[in-house]
Amino acid sequence: MSEFINNNAARIDSLFQFCLDLINGKNGKELISIHQEAIDHLCPNDIIQVVHRLVEEDLSMEDLKIGINKSLNVFHNVILNHEKPELEPNHFLGILMRENRELEKRLGEIKPLVKSFNKAQTEEQLKNDLQEIRVRIEDFAEFEMHYSRKENIFFPYFENQYPEYKCLGVMWSIHDDIRRIRKELLQVLGADLPDLNLINKLIGDLFFLMYTIIFREEYLLFPVALNAVSFDLWDEMNQQSVELGFSFIDTPVFSQEQKSKESKLFALEGEELDARQLGNTLLNFDTGLMTLGQAMMLLNHLPVDITMIDENDRVRFFSNPKDRFFTRSKAIIGRTVQNCHPPESVHVVDELLKAFKSGAKDSEPFWIQMQGRFILIQYFALRDEEGNYKGCIEVSQDLTDLKKLEGEKRLME
Repeated sequence: MSEFINNNAARIDSLFQFCLDLINGKNGKELISIHQEAIDHLCPNDIIQVVHRLVEEDLSMEDLKIGINKSLNVFHNVILNHEKPELEPNHFLGILMRENRELEKRLGEIKPLVKSFNKAQTEEQLKNDLQEIRVRIEDFAEFEMHYSRKENIFFPYFENQYPEYKCLGVMWSIHDDIRRIRKELLQVLGADLPDLNLINKLIGDLFFLMYTIIFREEYLLFPVALNAVSFDLWDEMNQQSVELGFSFIDTPVFSQEQKSKESKLFALEGEELDARQLGNTLLNFDTGLMTLGQAMMLLNHLPVDITMIDENDRVRFFSNPKDRFFTRSKAIIGRTVQNCHPPESVHVVDELLKAFKSGAKDSEPFWIQMQGRFILIQYFALRDEEGNYKGCIEVSQDLTDLKKLEGEKRLME
């Protein structure tokens, strides 16, 4: 019997070397011949661990994604021999899979429209087909909630429960590719003189990536997560999902027992005091006295989003304003801030934190355009009385309406 059937480590080593050599440009056919036995006996867990090791090789994300695509093309038939997990409809992963079925249905409905506009005999038919495609691509905005729940809820739990979690960064990068391509496609579809060749390319790219994510979720990541994540944590994820929303399906109805669960996933140092336990106990802030409940109300009613990390780069707190524009979930508490960002932007986070910790900077502003709104994002270093770095806060504010102010307003209207 082959060593690769019973020796997981040897099989993973072989698969890793195959992928790395393929990325480095070695001959694919020769590599398959060398590593055929390992390929024939691979399982989803092997792929997750191999990608983790590839990420640690510090390859560029683009090279990594291209290499993984090529490798999974070779592995495809073997992966299909492993059945997708059978899940209850309201299991956290079951809900994601239900959303995938709805996405597949909508992708399928676009395919005839693509064929139609490429064969259009009149300008009116072409215009109607492109408009219908544009409407349907716009509707894909709802699927953002699927990706958002993965990034902000599922990813933190998986990385906490499974040490070889760095495949998540690659998946997050593909999410961002989907977002970028969809945005570009809508712009081209809305042009007065649409570039049909570019439209075909972008639709092809979008379909490829969306189907790619579905396959990798259901045949690779979900089977591993189902075995790796503690049974009781799935209900916590469902509880946190309700606020973020669902894609193409009705909001699932969860039991009262599920709703009452509170996450204790990430351990943080220090004594935990609940506002309900403190009652009317006053907290002395030097400039005034407030109960913890009052302090929480104050933070949540400020017209800004506030997120705080400590000196160890772990998320400690985020405020909960009525209208927020950046997704947050309780799953990020205790998570490193680096893992809360897509891989392509982590270097910016690290550079800013390095400047704060060294004392080179005390603050840094950024501003972006998002969904037609002008968002100011400011970062401030937190230092104690001796000047020691104790963390930082992110303060985000929508300045769209404030930028329009002129003159004076002295009376209520």
